[in-house]
Amino acid sequence: MFPPIAINPLDALRLVTGKTKHGSVIQLEVEAGGGHYLAEAVPGLPPASSFPFDPPGTLRAALDGYALPPGSGAGDELDTGADLASILEDGRDAPPEGSACRVEAGGLLPPKTWAILPVSNGTLLGTGKVRIDLLPQAAEGILGRHNGTPRDIEAGTLLSPRIQAHLLAAGISRARVYSPPRVGVLLLGEELMDLKAELAGDQVYDLNGYWLIGAIEALGLEVVPLGISEDGPEGVSRHLHRCRTRQIDVLILCGGTGSGLSDRSAEAIRELNGKVLLEKLALRGCDSLVFGKLAEMDVLGLSGGPLSCAAGFDLFCRPMLLARSGASAGYWNWTKHVYEAEMMSPPPPVENKEKTWSLQVGKISEKHPETLIPATVKSWNPETPFSPLAAGSEGWVLRPAPAGDTTVYYVGYL
Repeated sequence: MFPPIAINPLDALRLVTGKTKHGSVIQLEVEAGGGHYLAEAVPGLPPASSFPFDPPGTLRAALDGYALPPGSGAGDELDTGADLASILEDGRDAPPEGSACRVEAGGLLPPKTWAILPVSNGTLLGTGKVRIDLLPQAAEGILGRHNGTPRDIEAGTLLSPRIQAHLLAAGISRARVYSPPRVGVLLLGEELMDLKAELAGDQVYDLNGYWLIGAIEALGLEVVPLGISEDGPEGVSRHLHRCRTRQIDVLILCGGTGSGLSDRSAEAIRELNGKVLLEKLALRGCDSLVFGKLAEMDVLGLSGGPLSCAAGFDLFCRPMLLARSGASAGYWNWTKHVYEAEMMSPPPPVENKEKTWSLQVGKISEKHPETLIPATVKSWNPETPFSPLAAGSEGWVLRPAPAGDTTVYYVGYL
């Protein structure tokens, strides 16, 4: 039998995210739907609009200050005695010439208000006037100036508290979302022991199980711990059968992907009439990854080595789970975020294998490149995974061969 073909990390990401399918579409109360991903677009606000419940063209103040009339200039001394409520009640379209009405953030404005003068940019005079010390730009501090075309909240958007508030304020009480997958986690290796247990013989501590379940739960997913099993098709097969009765949608295996005699996760999937789509990565430092299908269940096998397991989870498992949950690619597709020539130490040699990539744990440094000891596993906020990187940020660095290529794929940690 020929050894499995190793594929590069970009193709692996496309495979594990493209061969999964979303859960069923369900309708939930917006208040109860937090953590789900929208299955269809919902109405959004126009650019620079004010509040969702306002009719088009409504203007509101974005900050505390003074509403200025058209024609205001730097150094002008404007009367502050005009009553904004009376102006609005009378239907006038702007503050009176030569006046500046005191406003608070969120307050309604006359339709021809020129700009809002922040309190810090003016000086109160003892004669009931305010002097414009720093003139704002036209329309500055005003919400709703430009009606524009409403921007829908796209399908695949996380129903976060901010989006929930937006929908509720717009009178939308129910939303169609994707049902999240139920995830099973099975650790492979009879030698694995809990971190609080006393080791004996060839036993080793289970470092991956300590954080893996929590990392999946942090994505808002239900996890079914399946415990520790012996390596090999027999042990794996027994637990795979249990997954059917537990109604598990995605099974995460940890271990059983190496080159040892008992590392036969891919073989176990095949013996159960499943299909193996991936079992080798061209990624030095994380070359073991199994992905397959068993009936309607996705199966992803991570390496039992702590560093390789962490890389496999961040680079492939988390994206797959987010894609399976209905999240749009912006939440997980790290290949779209490329940083050229970051200050990183050189990758290890790749032994002239032109299609082999190198994995490195790194830290951005302002002056000196440095390599970290891979002792800590961290994760990014799944709602904003690609924030700008700063000195001291940690993450994975993938460098394709040849060594002269300066492209760096960097997954930043928050």
